[in-house]
Amino acid sequence: MFTAPAGSTLSARQFGEVLATELGRVAGVQPPTADQRARLQVLTRAGLLPARVLAAFEDLCRLPGGGSDRIEESVATHLVERCFELAVWFFRLRTSDHEPLTFVHTDAPELRNLAERTDPLEPAMSRLRREFDLRALPAPMPASKRERLIVGAHDAALEPLEGSAIALEVERRLVGAGWVVLGTHQNEDMNRSHGCAVPNPRLTDGRRVDYLLLVGGQVVGLIECQRNGADLGAAMEQADTLARAATDASPWPVWRSPLPYRYVSDGQRLLFRDENDPEARTRLVSGFHQPATLARWRREAEADGEAPTYQARLATRLPYLAEDSPSAGPLHPPQLSAVRAIEQALQAGQRRALVQMATGTGKTVTGVFTAYRQLKYAKANRILFVTDRTELAHQVLAQFHQFNAPDDGRAFTDLYNVEELTSAGPAPSTRVVVTATQQLANLLRGMPGLKDESDRVSAYETAEQVTQSNIAPLEVTYSAVLPPDSFDLVVVNECHQWIYGAGRGILEYFDAPILGLTATPVAPVFGFFNGNLISEYPYEQAIADGLVVDYSVYQARMESPQRAVLVPLDEHTALEDKRPRRDWYEQLDEDFTHAGPSSAPRTVRSKALAAVLTAYRDSLPTLFPGRATRGGSVPKTVVFALSDLHADEVVDSVHAVFGASPVFCQKITLRCDDPDQLLRDFRTTPEFRIAVVVDLISGSTDMRAVECVLLLRAVRSTAYYEQLLGRGAQRIAPAELRAVTPGASAKTQFVVIDAAGATRNHRRQLVNVTDAAGSAGRVALAGLLHRTVEDSLSPDETAELGLRLARLIPLLTEADDAAVRTLAGVSLQKLVGQLLAAVDADHLASVHAAGGKTAVSTIAREASAPLSQLPALREALLRIYDRSTGSGSEAPGLRAPTVETVYSRLAAFKERHGKRFNPAQLWWIENIAESAAAGRRFDPADLDGVPFSGRGGTDGFLHVFGADRAIGLLDELNRELA
Repeated sequence: MFTAPAGSTLSARQFGEVLATELGRVAGVQPPTADQRARLQVLTRAGLLPARVLAAFEDLCRLPGGGSDRIEESVATHLVERCFELAVWFFRLRTSDHEPLTFVHTDAPELRNLAERTDPLEPAMSRLRREFDLRALPAPMPASKRERLIVGAHDAALEPLEGSAIALEVERRLVGAGWVVLGTHQNEDMNRSHGCAVPNPRLTDGRRVDYLLLVGGQVVGLIECQRNGADLGAAMEQADTLARAATDASPWPVWRSPLPYRYVSDGQRLLFRDENDPEARTRLVSGFHQPATLARWRREAEADGEAPTYQARLATRLPYLAEDSPSAGPLHPPQLSAVRAIEQALQAGQRRALVQMATGTGKTVTGVFTAYRQLKYAKANRILFVTDRTELAHQVLAQFHQFNAPDDGRAFTDLYNVEELTSAGPAPSTRVVVTATQQLANLLRGMPGLKDESDRVSAYETAEQVTQSNIAPLEVTYSAVLPPDSFDLVVVNECHQWIYGAGRGILEYFDAPILGLTATPVAPVFGFFNGNLISEYPYEQAIADGLVVDYSVYQARMESPQRAVLVPLDEHTALEDKRPRRDWYEQLDEDFTHAGPSSAPRTVRSKALAAVLTAYRDSLPTLFPGRATRGGSVPKTVVFALSDLHADEVVDSVHAVFGASPVFCQKITLRCDDPDQLLRDFRTTPEFRIAVVVDLISGSTDMRAVECVLLLRAVRSTAYYEQLLGRGAQRIAPAELRAVTPGASAKTQFVVIDAAGATRNHRRQLVNVTDAAGSAGRVALAGLLHRTVEDSLSPDETAELGLRLARLIPLLTEADDAAVRTLAGVSLQKLVGQLLAAVDADHLASVHAAGGKTAVSTIAREASAPLSQLPALREALLRIYDRSTGSGSEAPGLRAPTVETVYSRLAAFKERHGKRFNPAQLWWIENIAESAAAGRRFDPADLDGVPFSGRGGTDGFLHVFGADRAIGLLDELNRELA
């Protein structure tokens, strides 16, 4: 034992904290400033802390905090050594200098002297730390630069090898890949082995090469070793020179000269290039290719000299996919565009490519179709298809079984063998392997069992928490049953779910192009794919094309400790800003939601649960107007709970509030006896109305009949939140919907009810349209159509008009579609697309920068031109709305005035009153007129509905006009506009 100030321990921890902050600044990442463990989680999730470096940081976190003045000498030595390791790693990261740096141990007196010299710095440490944090703010970083930094962080953690250690490591990896490394007197055995490596042979010109690779007795490639962590690119140039020197005059038979397969290694990193590729590029690989792989490549090159490699076949054998070609099969335009972009990226030799497609628009079918063309035309040997959950892997397998070749109609599985990954690895005849990420991770970790990560989710843990907590870098080991060269292409479905920690190591293990498919490309995904987003199909465009349905967001607001109400998201925000605070509300705001154990997401408390469910039950006539009058039932609803225990509580509360049978509401979680059967029942059984889930159907599960999503727990991840919304976005045929939801006519939207504050940090890009049907929806649509005539649409109103018209798309009959095309010259989908494209955020920003507000107004006016110029088109759209929703009709034989008539009467009313009305009063008058455009007398009770409730309802109307004047004015308006 020796004496040392406890502050030296604190100084070591502070060194780690400062280094973590500086790393965050370099990476453009802002970690939490209070907790070093939280900093490490953020940085590790970003891919910046390799396992060895993370272990050093965590050692500093575990050090004592000053409770004793005496520490063991071994602890102090370990402390200093860990700080040295971190400093060397950060130095290598910033300088790319990989020269060996050795830690020199010192004795106890020198350590005590160091502690005494640093002791005076302790009082100033807090001030210096604050100043450092202020100056070390992170800066935004491009995705490609971020990726290079992550790669550099990994390389900086590798301790350089020297001399014989490099050769030993190279030979170990060769043997692991199935090569036989010959000794000095074993050259005569080279023809007895399928693949062998000859160390340090002399070529005919006298030069030596570190290793020659022989397959079937012929030299096919070479390996050059580079020492002391120097530039591997220079070593590859040396390998190119040696490859040209290997000719038929060499002591060994040469397959081709120059040798096509070239490797360079420093014992840690391994570069490879195949000169048979049309534009040969050097790439980083995780291990040597097997002799069998090089033998297969050799056979393929000899069989087709014009296209000797997979890359060459992509460039020359893959036919263009024309839109009107029979080979396009059932693809809709966004899928067709995505497949073309994928093939162009692969033909260009891009190793990582990202495709974004909105949930419900066919990402999986796009991946299956891509796999078919890669196998048929590019002659890919084998393709890996990865999903984030076992249940979704089963769905992907079903998609492959259901896919029929567009040319001859045969099933995919009749043409190519498709199987799920097992611990034995894929069979030689398998062409497509489907697996969940956890199965793949376990296999590459060397674990014998293949279990789904979801099987280990605790009672208070959701998949979102598992994703966020499973951030430690995965130490992937070479797998003999699944070598790195097992696949020609890797397709990652829902790739946003696992490009953190473990998932990254898995993907970097395989020597194959990686295609990512996602609906929500978050920042780490963009970074991993170097910002290479090759195809984008956003949710807004999918709405315009009629491939998904739009949604409205309501939030639960507690009016009293026992009563909740549902209000539109924007209205809720406005009311919260203006609502006077009350003592009981202060307490209620804290009691309404709470955080679960172990920092679980916030969830609705038990005493608020019944109030929220009651508010939902009572609001159904407003949320789904007309449903009850047609004998409709509660829409198919998915409730997201926090845990299995919470789900049980929710099920009991639903039964109590709705007074329904046990079948009405059931829990579907991984702990149920047969969750797959419950899912099928929910999809097909009319009596099963409400499903309470924790995580099971947060992926790409078919939930087309769902019309409401109720969130009873908060969601931190934007990507996860978007996936939850995807449960309601899928379209469904009207007849199919009516089969499971009696009384429904068509699915034109779905409703999101947020009872736990999940939407506070996830605001949608477009406006929140909440009165989708009924008389209020008719009034709003009529008003927006009239505003196109006045050229007075704002960007938000243009987006709202587009969304309201999009909700008519599922209602169109063939006659409706033909009528709209005849009047407008384009389909309703095209018209909606023009409106939404005109108000796209990026598009508006560029237009505003170029031409200001005038240019923005011009864009909106041009997009709505068909509506403004064609009264017959406007009336036709309103008739479609009226027929489909049953709104806008009065007594038989009475015809409501046209929209133009109502607005002309409004103009006369305002002109007669001159300038008596201020802007606030005009808002009320114009919105009341819009209600009159629906063809009915405005009832004073309507003042408490949308949109008037957002401005105080009846009380707001009386306040603006005065109690004495308000009622008379309302009667006068009704007479003028009727």
